[in-house]
This record gives sequence, structure tokens and C-alpha cells, in this order.
Amino acid sequence: MNFRGERGQSLAELALILPFMILFLAITLDVGRAMIVHMEVVHAAREGVWVASQPTGSVHRARRAVRRVLSDAGLDPSRAHVRVIIRRPGRPAVVRVTYEYRPLMPWLPVHSLTIQAREVAVRW
Repeated sequence: MNFRGERGQSLAELALILPFMILFLAITLDVGRAMIVHMEVVHAAREGVWVASQPTGSVHRARRAVRRVLSDAGLDPSRAHVRVIIRRPGRPAVVRVTYEYRPLMPWLPVHSLTIQAREVAVRW
């Protein structure tokens, strides 16, 4: 048996739930993108510490390697702050990368997020 108001009721229910579904989808996409950005920042820090731990490694070369990896990943290197500490051979070299992540959806409650990675390797 089909009642007259059922079609209108379904449309009203869809109108009520659709904004929440779109918000959930937007948040899911931005969280996934933030996870990918985090993986790329960690990869950049690892590349930077590898360069810094080489016998010919320098702070400038390590920073350049980090920025190159970020750029190759499609991220804006100008949003990254790279700190490199190189000590004498046999001691650890440290690379710390801080990246300012901005969500794609400007109407989300979070306007920017700081993603950090720290990698350590013993210098040869």
C-alpha cells in the first residue's frame, strides 16, 4: 500500500541528512590528505637526515634535499621550516621538519594544522 505523503517524506529526510553527509565526506577527504602530507613530511625528513649524515653532508644540502622532496610530492616548500643539526662524525645528525597544512575545505573548523617529523642518523 502506497501512502500519498511518502514521497515528500523521503525528500525531506534527504534534505535533512545531505549536509551532514557532505560534511562527513569533506572531513574524510581532508583527514586522508593530511595523512598523505604527514607521510611526505616524514619522507622529506628522512631524506634530509640521510644527506646530513654523509661525510660531505652540510646543513645547506640537507635543507635543499628536504625542500626538493616536498616539492616533488606536490607540497609547497615555503610552508616548511627545516632545522638541521650536524655534529662531528660518530655523533647523530638531526633533521626536524615542520609543515603548515591547510585543509582544502575553508569552511571546516580547522584553518591550519602543524605537521612535524624528526629524524636522527649517526654521521659517518
